[in-house]
Amino acid sequence: MEKQDTNSKLSDGINYYVLAFIGIGTMIFLVGNSIETPIENKLDGYEILSSMGFAAATIFAFVLAKRYWGSEIFGRSYLALAIGYLCYSIGWNLWWYYEIYEKVENPYFYYPDIFFIAFYPLVIYHIRKNFKYFKRTTTSNQKLTIIIIPLVLSSVYAFFGLVPVEAEGGLLTLKINEFPDYDTRFYAEFFTGLGFTFASALTFSFAIVGAQIFRTTVLGAAWGLLLLGIMINTAADTYYYIYELFGDYERSDPVIGIWLLSTVIICYGLFKHRKEF
Repeated sequence: MEKQDTNSKLSDGINYYVLAFIGIGTMIFLVGNSIETPIENKLDGYEILSSMGFAAATIFAFVLAKRYWGSEIFGRSYLALAIGYLCYSIGWNLWWYYEIYEKVENPYFYYPDIFFIAFYPLVIYHIRKNFKYFKRTTTSNQKLTIIIIPLVLSSVYAFFGLVPVEAEGGLLTLKINEFPDYDTRFYAEFFTGLGFTFASALTFSFAIVGAQIFRTTVLGAAWGLLLLGIMINTAADTYYYIYELFGDYERSDPVIGIWLLSTVIICYGLFKHRKEF
């Protein structure tokens, strides 16, 4: 059943009105979240919405896993994706719990990271299982994509992590010959962030290869949306782990809206998969 349509043209493309609606909603979220003062000892509406976004992706993926459970490929791959988003959702809500109720300021390099890091190998498993089934081998360019993107983004993170810079008003200013005395805590956070950045970029590179493989098939729209969502998530991850090194991250940071945007787009991609296949 799974291979019979793989050479057919995409029967129904992406609805750009839906993407426009998602984009406008994200802008409203970003503006509102930046203006509203976080509520002491309580989640505000924007934070609840962000949690609902990850929960929605989890539910969509579990629905697809159930629908295709008898399938040789889709059942297990979507179960992995569902568990990945479940882990992400748990980590997200734990982050808010420790930040708001346990008063742990920006609980990074903390218990929620156990669940966040589990997200990436599960998503990579989902992507690899799909494109390995439909295309047994990858080209040299695709292999280079998988290697180069994580190395480039990890190098960017390492530069901003190790070279002295100051973050003022959202701008980074290079401070040559002013290397501080980095302590053990800094290096622990630095290497944790490096691992997260590499994992996120690796996920993105696999998504690019998947989108290339499926672009002319009935799954083209779904994979295009998956790629877009993962790309946005990788950009948000890289931003967060760089700025976290400077201790500037706050509850009203716009990156929360960017993470939510990536998740809503992926939900749309999962919906397209359910509709098209």
